[in-house]
Amino acid sequence: MKRRPDKLYLLAALLLSCSLVACERSRTTDENETIILTEQQTNDRERDRDTTVVAKTGETTEEKLEELRSWMNEKADRTDTAIRSNWPATREKLRRINADLERNVDSLSTESKEEYRQLRDRYQRWEERQDRRQNQPLEESKLRTWREQLLREYKDISNIQPANLREAYLTFMGTVRTKRRNWTQDDWDYVDHVYSSLNARRGQVENNLSTADKLKIRTLQAEYLALEGAADTRSMINGVDEK
Repeated sequence: MKRRPDKLYLLAALLLSCSLVACERSRTTDENETIILTEQQTNDRERDRDTTVVAKTGETTEEKLEELRSWMNEKADRTDTAIRSNWPATREKLRRINADLERNVDSLSTESKEEYRQLRDRYQRWEERQDRRQNQPLEESKLRTWREQLLREYKDISNIQPANLREAYLTFMGTVRTKRRNWTQDDWDYVDHVYSSLNARRGQVENNLSTADKLKIRTLQAEYLALEGAADTRSMINGVDEK
């Protein structure tokens, strides 16, 4: 009978030992979970910080390149009137984009760097033309003459019907192809004005054009921009040579 308390003490000690082991395991698990949670919170904070940096600094360099690319490509659909009405603000915005790209050009890929240089040169030539137009408005009498030469029976641009718009672009581009080599910078200003007016009419009747006509017009627009850009380059080179 005297041994029974010893057994009870032994049993109590065993239970206490098991309890301590369980507590230690629980503490270790809690610590591991705490470490994992802390790491997750740290990662979350890092992501939040990155998001904040992006929000504060604005677009990435590639995104700014895309913005410049889109604007230069879409300017084909803008009329001279629309550009003139907001030219100072537009010029400052595009100059700011170009300046940001210039500062961070090393972060671009090789292909993007080359594209940026081409867009930059194209934009600079285009800006010079816009500045010249601001200082020397086009003459309405000359515009009428150019509309007749470039569009012939489609010279009344505001009344060109959707079914005839594709033919109007073909007529326009036919004249551009055959006569462009003899045009001066001043001539190109008038040609570009007629082209912008034609694009404005396309925008008005866009929903009534067939898919085939839309695709053909886009092809003709791309050809015009390429020829116009080549003419601007020649004028720039000639201007340097003359100096």
